[in-house]
Amino acid sequence: MQHPKTAFTVSAGFECLELFYKQSVDLYLCYCGIEECSPGHSFGPAVRKDFLIHYITAGKGIYRVGEKSYELGEGSYFLICPGVTTFYQADKKDPWSYLWVGFNGMRAESYLAYLHLNRKDKLTGVCKNKKALLSCVEEMLKAKELTYADELKREAQLYLFLSELAAQSRETEEKKSYDYPVQVYVEHALQYMQEHYREAVRVKDVADFVGLNRSYLTSSFKKILGETPQEYLIRLRMEKAEELLKTTKEPVAEIASLVGYEDPLTFSKVFKRERGVSPKEYRGKGDIQIENRW
Repeated sequence: MQHPKTAFTVSAGFECLELFYKQSVDLYLCYCGIEECSPGHSFGPAVRKDFLIHYITAGKGIYRVGEKSYELGEGSYFLICPGVTTFYQADKKDPWSYLWVGFNGMRAESYLAYLHLNRKDKLTGVCKNKKALLSCVEEMLKAKELTYADELKREAQLYLFLSELAAQSRETEEKKSYDYPVQVYVEHALQYMQEHYREAVRVKDVADFVGLNRSYLTSSFKKILGETPQEYLIRLRMEKAEELLKTTKEPVAEIASLVGYEDPLTFSKVFKRERGVSPKEYRGKGDIQIENRW
């Protein structure tokens, strides 16, 4: 979408079907727009009834909330919260252009927390992916009909918009933090390993699946389970191998493959290290125990 260089505004408000039951809706779009401001253009002091995010696509300006003032430029965004008096103004020499998205809903504030934003002391952020955010708003503006189809399109773009900000926010935190408690990541990692232990899965694969770096995953495992992911994966594979050795007559080479080892020799070495006997010896002892029971 090409826009003229002179000051302009493209916007839309949505009297959509969900507004009739908005008290029970997690998140809904209220309005959005794209604007290229003239020098010194300002808005406020004013109070909004919905949450509103402005993302600066070019230029610079100031944003004021109470006693706090923020000087912001391209790639930055600021949050306006319901019931709060705010003021913002474009720079007189290098006026900003921005896009905005107004939204509300039962989970609006919890979703904002994913962006590390809150009412008290975190009202701004940075996102480098201008193209993705602009695309979201342009698609919102296109989906303007009072239909279920367009309503769903708008909501989808709103979630994508917030998702993009959340991803960038997570990357730019001074101390990298993770969204969920440690226990949640460990449980997801355990589930992944239990489903994929037959494959040549590595700890890095597990870390990538749950969205952590390898060192954080390792420290999380030690904290929750008292062992590393590698130690758990070996233990899991050995337990599965024991079960197969006891209950089947499959060759050791086949069992090695069934528990994630391409090389039967490597499997045998690991098994002997962990169990004190080779797979064949383990199976032999099992046969004796079975005979004795009969």
